[in-house]
Amino acid sequence: MAYCTTTQVMDYSGLAIRVKDENVGTGDNSETDFDLDQDNIIDGTYTLSYAASGSNTFTALTETTHYTLDKESGRIVLESAGVTAVGTNIIYATYTYTDGFSDALLARFIEMSDDEVEELTGRKWDTPTSSTEYIDGRKSLSYPTTNRPFSSEDEYTEPDFVVLDNSPITQIDAVYFLDKPLSIGAFFNYDDGTTTYTEYTDNVNDTSESDFTLFDDAPVADDYVYIGSSNKFLGMNVFLTTVGTGSPAIDWEYYNGSSWADITETDVDSGASTFTASGKFTWSMPSSWTKTSVNSSTSYYFIRGKLTTGYTVDPICNAIAIEDGISELVHPRDVQFESWGKLVFIGKDVPNGTKNVRIDYKYGATTTPNLIAELSALLVSVRCYVHLSGGSYDDATSYTLGSKSVTIGEVYVNIREVLDQFKKRIAEITKLLGGRSDFAVI
Repeated sequence: MAYCTTTQVMDYSGLAIRVKDENVGTGDNSETDFDLDQDNIIDGTYTLSYAASGSNTFTALTETTHYTLDKESGRIVLESAGVTAVGTNIIYATYTYTDGFSDALLARFIEMSDDEVEELTGRKWDTPTSSTEYIDGRKSLSYPTTNRPFSSEDEYTEPDFVVLDNSPITQIDAVYFLDKPLSIGAFFNYDDGTTTYTEYTDNVNDTSESDFTLFDDAPVADDYVYIGSSNKFLGMNVFLTTVGTGSPAIDWEYYNGSSWADITETDVDSGASTFTASGKFTWSMPSSWTKTSVNSSTSYYFIRGKLTTGYTVDPICNAIAIEDGISELVHPRDVQFESWGKLVFIGKDVPNGTKNVRIDYKYGATTTPNLIAELSALLVSVRCYVHLSGGSYDDATSYTLGSKSVTIGEVYVNIREVLDQFKKRIAEITKLLGGRSDFAVI
């Protein structure tokens, strides 16, 4: 969602020109094409209506039902309902336009300026979005690991905390302590035709072992792969020496204690979950995931992939690595957070490690504040004026040719002053909101 509209950009920039009740043309019960006097119409600023000649009674036309408007060219096309409604009356238009900037170009400027707003303020100001962040554990954060220099263990020790990269935080979805690295406990493929399992645990854990065809030597529908781990895990990184081709489909499942249930996988790298590309795929924590035994194996947390549509070229695997093996799922009561990004662990010590704390959360705002809309619109306005002037704010003021000389005003001196005012206001708003701060420890 954009932080401002093209209409707001025009309001703040002063580049808009308003046209009131322009006589577009007269209907004849058949004509469909009409043109406005101007082009580069701004979205949301235009209305069309019709009235009899000499009448002050106007009847509004409805966009899409009665007409369509190409904003860049100013061309109006009446739909059949519009032709009927207008009849032989006069069509009038009220709208805002600007010289040199189409609505589409302004929308692209807004997109760039919104990124700049987030960089300036260090916050996201529209619809909350999901994020996953990995943080180093206690050792890397230099947390104390003894009770010294306190004289007693009863004295207060500040709880462990982390500061997330994004804000404002609206929700903590899950916090995990991870085991890294974590080997696959068991890997089998299952040949439905012969009802046999083949184990490749050593192969997927060691790149020096021989490569093998996933599923079986000739994968067909209803063949399976089984991947088991001593810990619950939330993804896999697959390394293929030959990628599968064709249009394969795999149904991924986990064991919930009584049956195999579906998981919804997400490709981090497109094609990873169907083995048509090397890379990662992930899933959310399944409900009631339970250990089970496959082919008389040790009991593990298993997921399995059922091939429902086969390959043209079968995938050949070199190795598979577990992503985000979970040592502990932190209970919601054990974490508290502040909207600006601080997350505190209550009665819970963060374990030592590198990128061994995973936090799934949402950040953003339910509504965009007016100051943010103004800030974005001002940043777009700066881009517009620089675009308009070509960046030249102080043109030459005099010319001499032989015995003749000409003196003119500085063409863009007013643009320079406008930009100065815009930049002062941008600085004011950033200061009011609290800009992003960067610290360096020397």
